[in-house]
Amino acid sequence: MNKFLIAAIGLVFLLGSSAAMASGNKESALPPMAAQDILNQMGCDGKKAGEKIRDRVDGEMVTCPAKIKQPNFGK
Repeated sequence: MNKFLIAAIGLVFLLGSSAAMASGNKESALPPMAAQDILNQMGCDGKKAGEKIRDRVDGEMVTCPAKIKQPNFGK
């Protein structure tokens, strides 16, 4: 009986945690950001406003602070 109870609790935990991971964390307060925007922000760290850096993805020049493009991920 104890083994059955432990197995049932483990199964509920396993199914519950996998459903939470598959939900995609839609409740996050942070806006979605593209990897390119994150790289541009990292490149602008320690730079003054108005300085230019080269975008690591496109190769075009970006003025700091880097603008975030706010991609629309399925909305």
